[in-house]
Amino acid sequence: MRPIPTRDPARHVPLLRLLHWLSAVLVLATIPAGLVMVQEGLPRPLQDALFLFHKNVGPVILILVVARLTVRATCPVPPLPATLSRPQVLAAEAVHGLLYLCLVVMAVSGIVRVQAGGFPMELWDPLIGGLVPRDEALAAQAKAVHAWMRIPLIALILAHAGAAALHGLVLRDGVFRRIWPPF
Repeated sequence: MRPIPTRDPARHVPLLRLLHWLSAVLVLATIPAGLVMVQEGLPRPLQDALFLFHKNVGPVILILVVARLTVRATCPVPPLPATLSRPQVLAAEAVHGLLYLCLVVMAVSGIVRVQAGGFPMELWDPLIGGLVPRDEALAAQAKAVHAWMRIPLIALILAHAGAAALHGLVLRDGVFRRIWPPF
């Protein structure tokens, strides 16, 4: 019999790594879909497909973020290399915290915008349909929050990916290995 593998304390638990990469793939797919779907002159079938995808993936991202926060709160976080300065550690913590915040605000504002605007959430209506009453003013506010929040979210994703590339390709200090996919 093979021995049961033990968890590498220098890496996040496999579930957190899986949730991270699932979130990353979905977020990186919804951003261009969201940016393209609102463009004038798109063929209506393409626009409809992008709207359908974007508004139904948002709640999935919210669930993944809540799951990630839960796992992160309940499982030990691997230590960062001692070579990182205190400002680097604080910057990493700030970017992670702000990414989580932006993702939650984006998902919630999107759900509120869709429901308050009276639009269907085809996959989610059986579970959360009617959670937010129809209200055009609320829909407009949620739409504005959702549109504005894309700017810091994209900036934070670029900072996060840039730091990951720096640590994984240049410094090779083990930071990127902590979150590398669990397969």
